[in-house]
Amino acid sequence: MDHLASEAANGGITPGHAFILPSSFAGSPRNMHQNFQDATAIIHKYGKPDLFITMTFNPRWEEITQNLKKGQAPEFRPDLLARVFHLKLKELLTTLYAKKHILGVPLTKIYVIEFQKRGLPHAHILIIMKEEHKPKRKEIIDQIVCAEIPEINNFPRLHATVAKHMIHGPCSDHNLNYPCMFQGKCSKQFPKPFQNETIENCDGYPKYRRRDNDVGTLLNGKFINNTWVVPYNPFLLLKYNSHINVEVCASIKSVKYLFKYVLKGHDCANVVIAEHQTLQHDEIKMFCWL
Repeated sequence: MDHLASEAANGGITPGHAFILPSSFAGSPRNMHQNFQDATAIIHKYGKPDLFITMTFNPRWEEITQNLKKGQAPEFRPDLLARVFHLKLKELLTTLYAKKHILGVPLTKIYVIEFQKRGLPHAHILIIMKEEHKPKRKEIIDQIVCAEIPEINNFPRLHATVAKHMIHGPCSDHNLNYPCMFQGKCSKQFPKPFQNETIENCDGYPKYRRRDNDVGTLLNGKFINNTWVVPYNPFLLLKYNSHINVEVCASIKSVKYLFKYVLKGHDCANVVIAEHQTLQHDEIKMFCWL
């Protein structure tokens, strides 16, 4: 309130009514700050997150295509899309936390779901592992995270799934107009350099093994090798048949970025509705979904 009074005084106008969105309103600034503080409290008790997983919706899931009318596009059934994604995410969390412990035995987890107009719904999951299951050594990292294209003769299904869901771009010299390009460079730092073996910690994240072994795939007529692979877990990728990025958080430096990223809230714009010469602060009216 002091800030609003000061802002009105500086502008030479009269303070009006203030309407504040509470933290219970999902997506509001106070909701983001409360969730961020809750997540920080969890870190304070259990330690930094060890795994950062992003699961993206796949509109070609059989549960979607089999329940569409003839000629109907998935975007015209948001009820079906939301329900299937919710069930897939629920099963993923159960697989990670209560069933097979594919990535090790977790201690706790935090996740958020994003719905954006510019892309498909996706979930960001942060997992803190028990001490004996933390991916600190490169041997453990290589067991749960892969950044290579599998050999097609030995793993034909996995090869096809990686080529379909886990290849970035290609951008850079292959396509300078790709969305990730900024000032002539890929904002995601692709293509990655070849790496004969995994390096555990490099600026907060490992450098995953990406061997120069001549294994690759053709994508839009271009040969794509391991430098374009988004890190994944083979079991999760085959089970859920969608883009599932699995990353190891190797340093405490990455924690603040991760939590602010996953709890940043929805896309929004501010629209001010006010009387002339009066400062009105109405978060309810100016909060607008995009």
